[in-house]
Amino acid sequence: MISTTRGSSAAAAMVLHADPEVDAVFCGSDQIAAGFVEAARERGRRIPEDIAVVGYDNWEVLAAESRPPLTTIDPNLEVLGRTAAQHLFAAIDGRATPGVHRMPVQLVIRDST
Repeated sequence: MISTTRGSSAAAAMVLHADPEVDAVFCGSDQIAAGFVEAARERGRRIPEDIAVVGYDNWEVLAAESRPPLTTIDPNLEVLGRTAAQHLFAAIDGRATPGVHRMPVQLVIRDST
């Protein structure tokens, strides 16, 4: 998994080389998305006119301050963490809650799409 802006820039270079006509990407984090935006711009691609970029996690310090500000998925990490901890404590107390637990997310539309 690519977790740094520099690593995502290298991955962006590979994507843009493999498919020069790509017009949208979804990145696994806002940090990766910011690196992709940087690499795409270095190759003359305009965001969002030539390629739309969406991140994930709504790390607001990064997403809102990027140029352009990143469209991102907000998984509401505070609620997610609290819910995970509640399930963990329930399991420790012998009240496990097996199965799939879905958490809502929100699309935060900014200027990268």
